[in-house]
Amino acid sequence: MDKKGYISRIREDLKGGRKHSKTTIESIAKSFGIANKNLVKEFTELAIILNAREIAHDSSLTTYEKYLDIVALYQSQVNLSMRTSMSVLMQQYSTPAPISFLASSYILKSGSLSGYKAFKNIVKGSTKGKIVGNAHLTNDKNDFPRYLEPSAGNGLLTIALPYHYTHVNELDDVRLANLKEQPFAKVSSWDALKPPVAYDRTFDGIVTNPPFGSLSQPELFGKFKIKRLEHAMALNALRCMKDNGKAAIIIGGHTTWDEHGRVTAGTNRIFLNYLYHFYNVEDIIPINGKKLYSRQGTSINTRLILIDGAKAIPDGASPLKNKLHSTVVNTHEELWDRVGLGNGKKPKQQTKDAKVIKLRAKAILIKQKQLSSINTQKSFEIIHNEIVDYLKNIKGAYQIEDVFENPNKYGDVVSHFSARYDQKDRWNYRKAQFVITWNQLRLFIPDFGYRILSKPEIDSIIPFLKEGFPLLFNSPA
Repeated sequence: MDKKGYISRIREDLKGGRKHSKTTIESIAKSFGIANKNLVKEFTELAIILNAREIAHDSSLTTYEKYLDIVALYQSQVNLSMRTSMSVLMQQYSTPAPISFLASSYILKSGSLSGYKAFKNIVKGSTKGKIVGNAHLTNDKNDFPRYLEPSAGNGLLTIALPYHYTHVNELDDVRLANLKEQPFAKVSSWDALKPPVAYDRTFDGIVTNPPFGSLSQPELFGKFKIKRLEHAMALNALRCMKDNGKAAIIIGGHTTWDEHGRVTAGTNRIFLNYLYHFYNVEDIIPINGKKLYSRQGTSINTRLILIDGAKAIPDGASPLKNKLHSTVVNTHEELWDRVGLGNGKKPKQQTKDAKVIKLRAKAILIKQKQLSSINTQKSFEIIHNEIVDYLKNIKGAYQIEDVFENPNKYGDVVSHFSARYDQKDRWNYRKAQFVITWNQLRLFIPDFGYRILSKPEIDSIIPFLKEGFPLLFNSPA
């Protein structure tokens, strides 16, 4: 069995935009001596994780650009629908890469990435005892942030976290072996319902997506009787968080309310009451499983819970129903806006709808002014159609698809294009995809990033297409 060879092949295919089906993935795996369907699924996911982590730690990209590239990666990955009796038993549903990136970025302590580089230099001895930035660096590991994923799977939820600051824990043997092949600070396999006493209030950040299920016996957290496995695992994980730490937790289902606006009575109300009583819950984001989760092998609805520290004095309970918490996120763009990494601030419960509407109106007005300031001899739609004709005339290109939005919901004029090429057989081909935001003169190609156009003309676009998709222009008929 050539595990490394298979993972390398899948990583290359993902970077090259080559899409696969369950059938082609299993066929490729067999060529590397991997016939077990569970291993195919886990090794394929590991390849996705390694590519996503590479993007997440690319210092040349902004956080938003990283997110866009990871969304593109997710959309190109094979649907991980291969389920085994063990994965069903353990309810092993990994978190999609875009959600994982936002969750792990949310808990990331400010400055920790630069601190990580300094830590590597300390290990090499180049900065020992020196002043770097505003911090005096020593060999004391307590000077650096620590993160914990107590039910880590293959490590997908940790992609934005530096390896050497992150502790991961997993019971599944295959996933545990995959974790050990990555340079995490520590890899362990303890029961996530019973974290080590030494971990109490130790970590700066907690990120977890515990398996869903019922406990054979309820577990008491003070006066709160917890009956769900994922709730108990999440609360035990929070015990490991420093009082000023942050946590991102994923649990199944969407919150429901009774006729009085209270969280519906039952296990969910007890769990949320505990969270709001002891922690600063910034947001609970309901995520549409069919839209944002399905490529991981399940369409289950989920919630992303964002916590910013423990309350100094425990008080309160889950709030009554409000528009924010009942608004389901249906797109990756909506999820980005909701988590709020762009300006370092997260959505607050007291955010007023009127303020949001005014901000959106202002943004659209600015973009409309940008549109009017661009002096072009041709309309954008004419140029859009010229690009379509150009793609249709490329030797070997087929199944050309395009969408023209004028404007889209954000006030931009946007063109979307895709073309298949380099076809080997029915299932094996490459796909060129790119987006042009005309009023910003900006071209985006997944795995290539943004390019600024000198002018809204096809001649300024073609060189970037040749650079981003070299095989498209050398594809056999």
